[in-house]
Amino acid sequence: MSVEATICTAARSIASLAPAVSSLDKLSVELADIDRACARGYFTPDEDERVRARFAQYLTARAGLLQTIEELRPIALAQVPNGGLSDDERLRAFALAYTATAVLVRAGRFIVDRFAPNKIVQRKLNEAEPRFGIPRKQYTQVYKSLTSPVNAWRIHQAREFADSHRASLMAMQNDPLIGGVLEHLHQAEDAIRLRKTRYALARLRYRWHSLRRRRASAFAQAMFGLFELSGRIIADLRNPFHTKRVTPEIQRQLGEILQPGDVLVSRHDDAVSNLFLPGYWIHASLHIGTETQRRQLGVQLDAQRSARWIDPIRVLEARKDGVRFRPLDDTLAVDAVALIRPRLARQHLAEALERAVTHEGKLYDFEFDFFRSDRLVCTEVVYRAYHGVGGMEFALRQRAGRPTLSAEDLLDMAVEGRGFEPVAVFGAPTCATQVVSGSKAPETLIHSYRR
Repeated sequence: MSVEATICTAARSIASLAPAVSSLDKLSVELADIDRACARGYFTPDEDERVRARFAQYLTARAGLLQTIEELRPIALAQVPNGGLSDDERLRAFALAYTATAVLVRAGRFIVDRFAPNKIVQRKLNEAEPRFGIPRKQYTQVYKSLTSPVNAWRIHQAREFADSHRASLMAMQNDPLIGGVLEHLHQAEDAIRLRKTRYALARLRYRWHSLRRRRASAFAQAMFGLFELSGRIIADLRNPFHTKRVTPEIQRQLGEILQPGDVLVSRHDDAVSNLFLPGYWIHASLHIGTETQRRQLGVQLDAQRSARWIDPIRVLEARKDGVRFRPLDDTLAVDAVALIRPRLARQHLAEALERAVTHEGKLYDFEFDFFRSDRLVCTEVVYRAYHGVGGMEFALRQRAGRPTLSAEDLLDMAVEGRGFEPVAVFGAPTCATQVVSGSKAPETLIHSYRR
């Protein structure tokens, strides 16, 4: 690519990318989401999605601006006359790279200054999110880059060069190619004029942040490993001679009742985990329906998941092997099951299913931590599918010092008419041999766990 073509491309790129980076302080909805989450102590699924989507947009724009700076570097730093470039070409390349740098520094300062004191936001922005292509520790990466001594020295040199060529840079405002781009420089340049004392304090804060993060990460990894080991052992402890009470005939009857979006709340009589989890009903999964039902609802999803969501796949369920699509007969290999149905219009139901399947492929969360969204427990699949859709809301309950949602919390919502309704029950003490559905389902369900 020629020098002129590189400069033209860089100017267009900065004009496109800078607004996504420089307008973070104007995102009133996302900032309000963050303030509510800080007050509450965790992000709801809809808040999580909005904030993570915007953060992903920022990271994408940031990566694009960094790449543009690298493409301009050889031109701006070329030696004359050996480089074969004119002073004008070098100065235009510098002006664009300097503008991109100022925009990045201003946005980075806003993120760090706005969120550095809050561990809840730091933790959320450092969390990986495969759905948005966000790797782990991106907040820390931004923080580190902003306080890097090498970066600080380079910015200092660029600022001195810009000050010594201020008249030439001002004259470029009339340049038809880069004049508009320089407007972003005027808005952001003050951000890179950082006093040495303020920089030293920022660097010290980052070092403390990094130390705390390493300690917290090491502790979290150790605890997760412990929970995962015990969780897998407990999940595998079942009576090999036990025969499940949900027979193929019962599965057929339930299959005829089920509709897309229904929640299956179930129980294994022989599971050792029953001793450690509250209530009679222990587990939950989401019935996403058949291929035909998916198309009838107009559910939109990517080609890879479309290829996996094929008959006999009908359920999205989180178990020890992760959040996966599963056949209905696999999910119904249990001893008792209750079906509850969301009270949503078709378009909202499709929206919930589209949201739910974006979590397919994530790992299981053996810590039962509803704060994080990169690993999910069984009820969290339902929670993250429906919260905020069509006015549906879930109230998490504090258990063992953290917010959670149990399978029986979902049943409470159904019997109390809060977003769900009971549809059918089988295997509970009052319906041990037959499926109870219709008008008798609510009372039967209540008697199964509210004693």
